Amino acid sequence: MKAKAIMDLMNSWALPELIDDWDNTGFQIGDDNKDVSRILLALDLNDKICQKAIEENFHIIITHHPLIFKPINSITTSNYKEKLVYNLIRNEIVVYNAHTNLDRAEGGVSHQLGKLLGLKEGKPLHLNFEKSFGYGRVGDIEEISLNDYIKVIKEQLDTENVIVYGNQEKLIKRIAVCGGSGAEFIYDAYRENADIYITGDIKYHEAQMADELGLTIIDAGHYHTEKIILPVIKTYLESKSKESLYIEIYNNPSPFYKIY
Repeated sequence: MKAKAIMDLMNSWALPELIDDWDNTGFQIGDDNKDVSRILLALDLNDKICQKAIEENFHIIITHHPLIFKPINSITTSNYKEKLVYNLIRNEIVVYNAHTNLDRAEGGVSHQLGKLLGLKEGKPLHLNFEKSFGYGRVGDIEEISLNDYIKVIKEQLDTENVIVYGNQEKLIKRIAVCGGSGAEFIYDAYRENADIYITGDIKYHEAQMADELGLTIIDAGHYHTEKIILPVIKTYLESKSKESLYIEIYNNPSPFYKIY
């Protein structure tokens, strides 16, 4: 199967027109006419993943976060990012990523996050593309205490720790979620009458604003709220491909650790 056919499958789900203006995502490195039978999936592309792809003969690496986000002025071995790009090109490894288009897509990151956390129905939290696609997800779940719901979140996202901001003595019925970094949609969650907002990368003043609005926030981490999309990508490609593919998920370890 050609690399272009793999990328076309991804683009038919995570539509390129959904890419945000500030984002740089899509086909980034390699020959789109390359024959592909081994695919490596990851949240981010780093040197360990590059070396694994080289050593185990993976033909394409598909990530959520773009490897090349800001312009690269040269490709040398003099710094980390340039050397990584150099090694990928040298070893003829194709690199593709789906970032904000997969965040905003139907069945994308936040949609899957909501399903994991009990949303059976729902709608985009922040509509910004012809009123049909958007960031985040909001809807109702079966009523549950916050303490019990925290246990659900930790189990479903496979994390030992979350940070809770705001009132912890409440029942949860309506939730809002946004995978990754979702602080900019706090007011959207409030406007949608969410009891709780689950996302990542919350800063002090953002948490303070949410508390003043009466909105409880759970920061479950950028990593843990997004890595859940990787098995979905794997299943999608396996179901859509007409040829046999070997697809492996590389779970980058979270950069955050529990401190005792």
